[in-house]
Amino acid sequence: MTRYLLILLLPWFLLSYASNALAELDQGASLRQLEALKQNIKAIDKWLDRANNEKSGLAQQLRKYEKEIARISIEIRGLTAKNKKLLQELDALKQDKSAQTQALNIQKVQLVKQLKAIYLEGQQPALKLLLDSDDPQDLSRFITYFSYIKDARSEKIEAFKAALNKLESTERDIVRQQTRLATNRKALQERKVSIRDESSKRKQVLKKLESSIASKSEELQKLRDDQNRLEELLKEVEQAIANIALPSDATPFAQQRSKLPWPARGKVRERFGSRIAQGKLKSRGIRIATKEDSPVKSVHYGRVVFSDWIRGFGLLLIIDHGEGYMSLYGNNKSLVKDTGDWVAAGDIISYSGNSGGSASSSLYFEIRRHGKPLNPNKWLRK
Repeated sequence: MTRYLLILLLPWFLLSYASNALAELDQGASLRQLEALKQNIKAIDKWLDRANNEKSGLAQQLRKYEKEIARISIEIRGLTAKNKKLLQELDALKQDKSAQTQALNIQKVQLVKQLKAIYLEGQQPALKLLLDSDDPQDLSRFITYFSYIKDARSEKIEAFKAALNKLESTERDIVRQQTRLATNRKALQERKVSIRDESSKRKQVLKKLESSIASKSEELQKLRDDQNRLEELLKEVEQAIANIALPSDATPFAQQRSKLPWPARGKVRERFGSRIAQGKLKSRGIRIATKEDSPVKSVHYGRVVFSDWIRGFGLLLIIDHGEGYMSLYGNNKSLVKDTGDWVAAGDIISYSGNSGGSASSSLYFEIRRHGKPLNPNKWLRK
């Protein structure tokens, strides 16, 4: 019987062992792929340093200030969220204090009434009842009854003390919470002053950059250089992720035509293929006018393969969706996802801004297949 049972269960054990082994292999492979990606990204970083160091030290200054603005804006966002949570907790503590104070006042009134009654009556009624009775059983019951009353009074006094201690503890918690909130608000104000200073420095650099472009032909050349730099970056990224596959159970990007969610809210002010730079160049993506610090979301599942600053596109994030498809998100104010992070459709990956020298807050968005620009309007929901 035991041997028969083992024969029946053996396939299940083997299947379970194989599944666990495959899961461990998949996890190991994924970790190795991530490590390989990070190693390859180092080569991209070297290329990026060379690309960003070209020609003008002004571009380096712009990069420095915009990355500092991004860092501070992330801190501001974190402090703002923390302050909101502290306020909610403080409100809850104040509500607890109000309820505890009300309950304590009721207990106090009841206790004072009882103590007054005891003071006025003394022990005479109890003593009279005990002396008037000759029955030992009655005496026993009276003694037990009055001991219960005494115990009940003691319990009420102890309950009152406990409630008072709880109220005092809540009041101490409120003071601590108010102190934390004040500290956080001060830190938040300091960060806001810092970001204003950095933004002022950035404006000065932008003015110098604009004045350094003496003619329309130089402006055209700058825009052409920016586009070429992005093309070179994409080649570097494609080489870095050439052997890194996405999970097989992920929905293929190719099946998402006209189904992708929009990466940000706003009006499209630059369409795919529209003429830019006095009609000399074509836009390879779309530009969405946004409010500053608006959330930017991933349009599809994938892995972040680039998250850094590049001339012309500012703080740029690139997501690999597999099978040669990528999505690009440029001119952000801050990036919240880093190289190697997995993202799902709808995940917040950055916050919009005007990094890279943009005149106003917007998101520059591209979709690519093996490096070739695709019209985002054919992929995004209508």
